[in-house]
Formats: sequence, C-alpha cells, structure tokens
Amino acid sequence: MALKFSQIRDAFKQQIETVAGFKLMRVLPDYFGRAQDTIAHKGFTVAVGPTAQGAERQRRAIGVYVQTDIQVRFSYRLRPLDVYPTDYDLCLDAEESVILACLNSYQAIQPEVQVRYTSSDRASTASNEYMITTINFTVLHTIGV
Repeated sequence: MALKFSQIRDAFKQQIETVAGFKLMRVLPDYFGRAQDTIAHKGFTVAVGPTAQGAERQRRAIGVYVQTDIQVRFSYRLRPLDVYPTDYDLCLDAEESVILACLNSYQAIQPEVQVRYTSSDRASTASNEYMITTINFTVLHTIGV
C-alpha cells in the first residue's frame, strides 16, 4: 500500500495531537515563528521536506520505496518569572513527549512504514516569550501504485 505525502503529514499531526495541549497552527510550516501571531503555546506545524530514493530497487508495480524528511516545529510559552529553569525544562519534557508520540505505530496507514528520529534543535524568540523547538524525522515508505 503506497502513501501520499499528505497522509504522512496528517498521520504526524494526529500523533502529536495526542500529547496534552498541542494544537495544529493554521500557518504554512515555513512561516511558523516568523511573526508573533504565527505562534501560540503548544502550537505546532508539520512540514514535509525533501524526498529521496530508498535503499531498495524501484519497482513501479509495487510502489517506489523512498525516504521523506518530516520536520515538526512547536512553540512553548516561557513565563517571565519562570523562564529558566522551570519553563525551559517543561519545554524539554514536551519535546520528548512529541518525539515519542511521533515514533508510535503507523500500522493503520501502512504496515511497512518506518519513522526514525533524526535530530532536534531549540531557539528562543527575540522577546524570550517562546521557545521554538524543531524536531526532524525520516520516514521510509512507498509512493505510487
């Protein structure tokens, strides 16, 4: 069974929404965090990044095996009097929860799909009001057919 890129993005969205308080932001992932009105406490986006050929032979009859990069970005509000270490630590805990949620099973959409955690990065906004966390994953799946 092949997957569309939109199905992968939606599957990640659904997994993240199982983490308490997280809500999808209605902005393009590339625009998230650029302006104050594009972020909110525990707001997130899911971006589908580059796709490359997988390690297997390409057989159109069964689908093309590929690896797709997925980037999850979320914001976490830092309260003025509790920025460090309290809210900083809570943001790190939220990051771990999102990673674990994204690594849950995707059997419902494709039995052979593999999701691998790649990396994370964190940065505060210029006002130090929010921490923006970026989490990268690689998804191995088939497209086509």
